[in-house]
Amino acid sequence: MKKIDLVYMWVDGNDKKWQQEKAKYLAISGGKNNLPHDATVDARWRDNDELKYALRSAEKYVPWINHIYIVTGFDQVPKWLNTEHPKITIVPHKSIMPASAMPTFNSTSIEMCIANIPGLSEHFLLSNDDMFFNRPLSQDFFFDTAGHAILRYNKRHKRITNIGFDLEQEQNDYRQIILLSQYKISTIFKKNIYKYVHSHGIDPYHKSNINCVLQHPLFEHEIKQLTDYKFRHGCQIHRIIFDMYGIIHGTTRPIRCHGIKQTKNKLWNKIYNTIHRRSIKNSPCYCTDIETANLDKNTPPIVCINDTDATTDEMRAHNKKWLNQKFPDKSSFEK
Repeated sequence: MKKIDLVYMWVDGNDKKWQQEKAKYLAISGGKNNLPHDATVDARWRDNDELKYALRSAEKYVPWINHIYIVTGFDQVPKWLNTEHPKITIVPHKSIMPASAMPTFNSTSIEMCIANIPGLSEHFLLSNDDMFFNRPLSQDFFFDTAGHAILRYNKRHKRITNIGFDLEQEQNDYRQIILLSQYKISTIFKKNIYKYVHSHGIDPYHKSNINCVLQHPLFEHEIKQLTDYKFRHGCQIHRIIFDMYGIIHGTTRPIRCHGIKQTKNKLWNKIYNTIHRRSIKNSPCYCTDIETANLDKNTPPIVCINDTDATTDEMRAHNKKWLNQKFPDKSSFEK
């Protein structure tokens, strides 16, 4: 059995002190109008107690996890968390990121520094706090018997023949940094890896792969420079670069997921549904919720409940009700 750690990204965006600091640095950055909408929307940091249920899901369905690290800033700690638990470590941003990057409100920058966590194992899983294990999973769901990380991806249907043109047409900041990252690594290693669209879920990584990318002479300076961005920016490099490096060097094995599209009330419900995972998004163009997805019947391995600026209080209450029903028992990670 491998030693596999689990890393969560978490922040309490409801904290008044944190909100004041965010407002301060947002003003320094030129305000919301100077940044992509997706980089400043409040839902990006809103705490709906998802981490509590994420930890319950981990204890219930992946008990083989070696250690759990919770990466956060501003000395924040969930009030309900048992910090004395031997399997839990709080990791402040300042302990893994350069001083010039502090404080940060940018998950893309934080992810570039994940491998700096003291004691982190070679094999680890990276998760947001809104991602949940939905049924028992073995280690080989994430790493095969040869130790390769398994990247589950959705194939990009639009063929890219001119990366510059595609980036000019791309209005979504997140997809733009994905394309830009693929462009950079594809150019350096002369490999076409544009077809891979990162599936939104709990992903496996090799710490050594990440360090190889961060120390590469053609990446090192740029990544360090871009890590200082306080808010997500379209010119940054995304962690998908670690996956692409692994594919090119034979340490990551890609497995394709097949998306299913359904319509209801003239709005798109997009559910990534395979034997691998499902991602749920509450937003105008996807507009779905737990009940619509019928998760208890389909039991996808991993569930992600995205909170967006279009997610209503009613949606959040409905989703929390499902989480309470799915994971009713306190974990040993709670006080």
